[in-house]
Amino acid sequence: MRYIKVILGCVLLALREAAAVESGPGYLLNTRRNQNTPQRIDPDVESLLRSSFYAADPIVVSIPRWGSNGSVEHLILATALLERNACNFFAVDLAETQTESEIVASVSGLLVMLHRQFDVPLGRQQLIGFGAGAHLAGGAAEQVQQQLNEQLPLITALDPSGDSEQLKHQLAAGDALRVEVIHTNSQGLGSIRRLGDVDYYPNGGQQQPGCNSDACSHERALNLAVEMWSPANEFLVAQCGSVETMSAKDCRWSAQRMGSNSAAGIYFLETRSSSPYGRGAYHIGFF
Repeated sequence: MRYIKVILGCVLLALREAAAVESGPGYLLNTRRNQNTPQRIDPDVESLLRSSFYAADPIVVSIPRWGSNGSVEHLILATALLERNACNFFAVDLAETQTESEIVASVSGLLVMLHRQFDVPLGRQQLIGFGAGAHLAGGAAEQVQQQLNEQLPLITALDPSGDSEQLKHQLAAGDALRVEVIHTNSQGLGSIRRLGDVDYYPNGGQQQPGCNSDACSHERALNLAVEMWSPANEFLVAQCGSVETMSAKDCRWSAQRMGSNSAAGIYFLETRSSSPYGRGAYHIGFF
């Protein structure tokens, strides 16, 4: 009888895991083997074995805006990161309405599975979140830490949403060893609050040059991230005492660039209205 109970317990556990995969979001995977043609996969071992996934390459998981399938963000970010280094770029498909708990459980489950089943160290895994996806990334990273007693090395948050009070988890500095945040539309779709270890506020983090709508300024975070990751990164930054005193004249300029290993703090920078956005030595007079 005890043996039967154990078997039934294993069957029920397998059914619950299968149901979680079925109800949770799917993923789009790009690697250098399929750089221009993303593969749709499920977050399970069999699906990964049938894909272009390569366990020796780093892992990047991108969580888009809520209610989005992430196709636009996926194309922009995957192309930039794969040009820089070989990696496994996973984009979460949120086209169908999902609950916060389903998304967070699915993403954290994927990262834990990659660590346990494919021996991918957590030090080679990172999260990117755009809009509400930034808060979901923080929630997923928190669950990974709870399960493995180890933190992910990096979360890059792109203009985290300001209307996150309805979410159980809001992005915070302790969600990963390093949480870097780019604020581009804090008076509209984003948040002005400091949310990470390093918070960057291009042009004050509110409206962006060349933009006439909140959507444009919000999405500018994607373009700035792409340039930040490239060798052409010319985003010189100035460290500020507070968000309230942030300006080109009131902050302390340095030769550091956005996305570098800047010390924890609040950083101001100015950008152009079109690509290339970095202004480089334009600020040399402030040093």
